[in-house]
Amino acid sequence: MNVIFILLDSLNKSYIESYDNKIVKTPNLTKLAKKGVVFDHHFIGSAPCMPARRELFSGRKNEFLWKFWGAVEPFDRLLPNEAERLGAVTALVTDHYHYWEPGTGVHGYHENYSFTNLIRGHEYDVSSSEPLEDPENFPNWVKAYLKWRPPAKLNAHYYRNVKHFEDEKDFHAPKVIQAACNWLDRNHSHEKFFLHIESFDPHEPWYIPEPYRSMYGPYNENFTCWPPYQNARMLKKFFEEASEEELQFVRNQYSGKISMVDAWLGKIWEKMDQYNLWKNTCVIVTTDHGHALAEPHKKIKQYGKGHPIFEDVANIPLIIYHPEIKGNRRIDTTFSTIVDIRATILDVLGKKLDENMFIDGKSLIPVLKDEVKTIRDYMLYGIFGSGACLTTLDHTYIRGFNANKKIYQYSSVFPLMLSPGTICRYSEIFGLKLSFEKAEELVQSFAKDIESGYYIPGVKIPQWKIPAPIFMVMGGGQSKKNKQNYLFDRKKDPNFQNNLAGQPETLEIEKKMIAKLTKALKEEGCPPEQFKRLMLDIQQ
Repeated sequence: MNVIFILLDSLNKSYIESYDNKIVKTPNLTKLAKKGVVFDHHFIGSAPCMPARRELFSGRKNEFLWKFWGAVEPFDRLLPNEAERLGAVTALVTDHYHYWEPGTGVHGYHENYSFTNLIRGHEYDVSSSEPLEDPENFPNWVKAYLKWRPPAKLNAHYYRNVKHFEDEKDFHAPKVIQAACNWLDRNHSHEKFFLHIESFDPHEPWYIPEPYRSMYGPYNENFTCWPPYQNARMLKKFFEEASEEELQFVRNQYSGKISMVDAWLGKIWEKMDQYNLWKNTCVIVTTDHGHALAEPHKKIKQYGKGHPIFEDVANIPLIIYHPEIKGNRRIDTTFSTIVDIRATILDVLGKKLDENMFIDGKSLIPVLKDEVKTIRDYMLYGIFGSGACLTTLDHTYIRGFNANKKIYQYSSVFPLMLSPGTICRYSEIFGLKLSFEKAEELVQSFAKDIESGYYIPGVKIPQWKIPAPIFMVMGGGQSKKNKQNYLFDRKKDPNFQNNLAGQPETLEIEKKMIAKLTKALKEEGCPPEQFKRLMLDIQQ
């Protein structure tokens, strides 16, 4: 049995037809859903991009308890390697440039496939170095996003990458999917293959060609296609100044990008028709996380994918087609997460070499075959350095955090993100301008406290225990809002608009969720400083 695994970055389930959206056109995802099975309770594990992918590649869940962003580890059993051990020819076709991003020390992912095709030029990828015109002469759509994402010297790089795009085929998702189709043309006859197709879209920037840019509302080149969610100060200013018309424009461009990706997915289905692959190929489509878009009907408005993590970011789409399993149905009896996708892929590819191959993942094949109803009855998830979230079928509890408390990251490789050169370069993205000397002093200040030992349960290779400076912590800052807890009734309040935390009438429910969260963290072997940061009583 072959596997085609399609990972689309930042795809909100509420924006596709398979999850009851009535506006955004996604006929090809709908086609797959009718052939396959739609999961209602698939969740993130760790966010954002690379923590999620480390979980996918390694099978180790709850990365957010141990580290933020970086390389695979020497002790990881990597997905493409395990797929090869099962006899599959492996291939990765992607434009997700974080896999080869310079300076952040992200390595060990794409290097392990039999074949890779890396499509260059999304977001900050350094695929072009041509000189640009004076910023005064930039197109209005570029000026519109640079207004909220200074400095132009750095953030105009996306414009440099896409400046010469003329046709829909020039854009990144179409290039990725066309390259995947080309691979199928030449490789469909392998006895067994694992094709990993990964599109950075519909991740922002939401710059798209016609007909998609006008598909859901009028195009206005003076509105931004890339609000500044990574910079809290700029995001606050943006929301103070942006009209509802501009916010709707942002949502429309996001919707248009989803429709563009969906249109090109149809070309994969055409190849499956052409080569009769539906009879021997499992297809899995999902995302790494969603993206909050401050929808007008929500009184608690969020934008981006940071803390606190509500369901539009955490509860993500998952569609699985398997030729031997009944399709056109939904499963709402189990939770699942990205490590379970890894286990499912390996299960489909062949007999288990050993039970340890799945690491923390649990295959969804028994659920698909109705042999079991559930593999997980709750989900634990979060972002390194911020709060922790626990979801059951009935409730979600989001625990706040005290940013003044120390936090460490644990790794057997020293993270290059902590090099002075990288700190200096990337500080500009967040509105800072650190000199190399200041960055060097910063590294020296925490390097003296680095320790080594055995910290991660079950890992026999020693790890560094590295103090995490504030710039590595997504939940950094001293805002009082960070300490706020949230409790939501998932059935009565699916949009998370009525916070029940701290309410006398729901005190017992909150106590039970706190106890369940504490127990889950203990079972994960959570580092002790995380309990202090989360303001949890470790004695519970």
